[in-house]
Amino acid sequence: MNQVDSFRAGRRPVGPVEAEGFGFISPVLTEALAFWRSIKSDAPFPRRADMHPEQVVALWPYILMVDVPEDGDYFVRLFGQTLVDAYGEQTGRKVSESTVPAVVRERSKLLFDYCVAHAVPCYAYWPATERRILFDVEALCLPLSSDGVTLDRLMSLNVNSRREL
Repeated sequence: MNQVDSFRAGRRPVGPVEAEGFGFISPVLTEALAFWRSIKSDAPFPRRADMHPEQVVALWPYILMVDVPEDGDYFVRLFGQTLVDAYGEQTGRKVSESTVPAVVRERSKLLFDYCVAHAVPCYAYWPATERRILFDVEALCLPLSSDGVTLDRLMSLNVNSRREL
C-alpha cells in the first residue's frame, strides 16, 4: 500500500499531490487522466483545442474549467452540472467571487496552485466530515494550454463518492 492509499484508508486528507502512480477511487478520474494523456502527445500540455466535447461526455458533469490568470484569481470558464447541483452556478466568476463554501474555495485554490506550480496532473482527497458524513471527495486537476506550451487553463474534476456504512 502506498502513502496515498494509506492516508485514504485512514480517512485522512491527501494532497494536493502528483496524480501519477496510484489508482483513484472514482473511475471518472481514471477516465479523465487517460483522456488527458491521449490528447497530450509530445507537448508539455494538451492543447484545449484538442479537447472535443463529444470525447468526454461522461466527464462533463464533474468538470470545472478555469483560466490561469497572472494575478492568481482563477476565472471559472465552465462549471459542470454535478457541481452546479451541489454549489450553484459559478460559470463566469472569479474564484474569489464564487459563492461556494469557503472551505471548498480554499481547497480548490490549493489544488489549482499546486497544478500550476508543478505543471503536472495533481490529486487531492478529503474524507467525510461531520457535515458530509456519507461522502468522500476526490479531485483531479489537469493542466491545459492554448498553444501546447504555456499552461493557461486547468481542467479539474470533483467527484463525491458515497461511503458505505
